[in-house]
Amino acid sequence: MRTRILIPIVLLALVACSAPADSDAPASVATADALAVNLMDFMIDPGELEATGPTVTIEVTSDGPTPHNLTVRDAAGEVVMATADLSAGDTETITADLEPGDYTILCSLAGHASLGMSGTLTVTAP
Repeated sequence: MRTRILIPIVLLALVACSAPADSDAPASVATADALAVNLMDFMIDPGELEATGPTVTIEVTSDGPTPHNLTVRDAAGEVVMATADLSAGDTETITADLEPGDYTILCSLAGHASLGMSGTLTVTAP
């Protein structure tokens, strides 16, 4: 009898612990350390970044078998940050001083952005 009551309680507790705290919050928020980004076939994880400027640092790791890069473009489409093309297991850290605003992050290799390798970086004033 005790087991019949205990199992549903444990399951409810597990579900409650696994639920996101705030679904509207960005997936990654900058602190004193670099933002961590993983590139995979074909996604950027996390795809939504938020940083307090002006200095933004992103540590990029390629976890997919296909080479990828991380390119950051401003509203005019100009490249403001970019890694080299990274093979599986490669990591590169990029840093730039950015004005507050919204930036596009993507893999600039042909066709990769259209396959899902794009997202946003929002920079706010300190």
